[in-house]
Amino acid sequence: MNILIVYGGRSCEHDISIITACLAKGYFKGNIYSVYLDKNNCAYLAGNDWTPRDHITKKLTKKVTFLLGEGKIAIRKGRFSVEQVAIDVAVNCCHGMSGEDGCIAALCQMACIPLVGSDITSSAIAMDKVLTKRVLKDINMPVVYGVEVTKDSVSEFMKDCGGIGFPIIVKPSMLGSSIGVEVAHDVNELQQALQHALRYDSKVLCEEALTDFFELNCAAFKTQGGVHTSIVDCPVTIHDVLTFADKYIANEAYEREKITVEDKIIQEVKRLTSEIYTKLNFGGVIRVDYLYDKTTGKLYVNEINTTPGSLAYGLWEASYSRTQYGEALVEQAIADYRELQQRVYTFESGVLNGGNGIKKK
Repeated sequence: MNILIVYGGRSCEHDISIITACLAKGYFKGNIYSVYLDKNNCAYLAGNDWTPRDHITKKLTKKVTFLLGEGKIAIRKGRFSVEQVAIDVAVNCCHGMSGEDGCIAALCQMACIPLVGSDITSSAIAMDKVLTKRVLKDINMPVVYGVEVTKDSVSEFMKDCGGIGFPIIVKPSMLGSSIGVEVAHDVNELQQALQHALRYDSKVLCEEALTDFFELNCAAFKTQGGVHTSIVDCPVTIHDVLTFADKYIANEAYEREKITVEDKIIQEVKRLTSEIYTKLNFGGVIRVDYLYDKTTGKLYVNEINTTPGSLAYGLWEASYSRTQYGEALVEQAIADYRELQQRVYTFESGVLNGGNGIKKK
């Protein structure tokens, strides 16, 4: 089996995507083709044994082209094609824009390649925090009240902060890994946070920042026709919000802290995760992040990640070996693709034959 690992791309989360891909290569059995998208989205064939640091030091010489409609990629060196490879399945390891937002799903769909990952629509919804909140509200999911702010609406928002009381959390709408996220405790901090966030995106999401809370994470994927949910994890931070450093840089000062969560909360997180996966038609593995307000006892859906870091294997390692996990993801991706191929994609209209009865405008 030929398996394509796609990662990198023009995204603020480019480096994290590289780490995810390097780990994910150990989940899949077969002939691995590592397709690295540089920061301009140029596709290159990388070494399967490359470490994250090698992506800085190694020279990229073989370019990759997706052959649309053929289920293949072409590998070339210079102007000449070296090899064409039929791909059985691709794995999306891109984080953020140019990958997690539906771009890779669209590319694989056009190339007729099955994909371990969500489709175009669900990926695009989950990538956009403002849109995610609207859709979650429509399917009756509990979310924190939030307001969309753009560069043109900053002045109006600053008049009454959209009815949100301080502290206010400011998030670029289409970024992940906590990049550009800040908590503002007064008007001056809010102005600065908005300016900072709007450097990354054309719109931001402003929400009331909970002050006495903890976060919960739960992953889900579909296998054998049913949605499975992972263990529920509680990431820990000493900051107002979980920061980039909290997620990717170890801090021994607080990493051993544990949070005890009631079983009824865990079961509710699992139920909501399964429902979100099903109702929004996700594919591959997703991770849903929650906030639990200890003051009010309320649980909120915070974000949906369609390409979670390391493909969220850490939440499944008690149930699957690495290769069992990869095999389950691949099997479902191929099954989903076969089902997709059963749809009708042609319609014999006759309008190109110049027949009688064609309406002229």
